[in-house]
Amino acid sequence: MRLTFWELSWDVMEPICFYVTSFYCMAGYTFFLRTAKEPSFEGFYQSRFVAKQKRLMKVRNFDLERYNELKRACYPQSTMVHPVKTLTICYNF
Repeated sequence: MRLTFWELSWDVMEPICFYVTSFYCMAGYTFFLRTAKEPSFEGFYQSRFVAKQKRLMKVRNFDLERYNELKRACYPQSTMVHPVKTLTICYNF
């Protein structure tokens, strides 16, 4: 069944549109309050990616500080042509 104004009357569709739009606005605002990111596909994808990355790093016992220390030792900032981002930039510590 298609929900359209031509197949159903305005009296049926108006509340449906109102509640769908209100739910979308509340969900976007809640997402913004919890993550401080823009409620868009890119913001949602980025927050899910970071959450999954954190979870996998915890499960695999990945030492982020040791990784960044080794990276600084192997690639000092003064000799790097294209600096490599550290993983801690992704997180809001």
